[in-house]
Amino acid sequence: MCGFYDDEQKIKKGDKAIYKNQNITIVSAKHITTNKTMDIVYMIDSQPENGEIMINIPYKTVGYGLNLLGRA
Repeated sequence: MCGFYDDEQKIKKGDKAIYKNQNITIVSAKHITTNKTMDIVYMIDSQPENGEIMINIPYKTVGYGLNLLGRA
């Protein structure tokens, strides 16, 4: 089970992506088996002072506005 970018590639730790028109770096992508979701933790590249931000998405979901830019 995993979460996906809008182009259906898997979300992975270390990815560079665009979310809400901002460049972000994925800090972690953790599966939550009890409710079949994923916690995606990211940092906004241009605002590291804001710290880590988390979103929770359902497993096997596409269309949350996450677009992959590149992988480490």
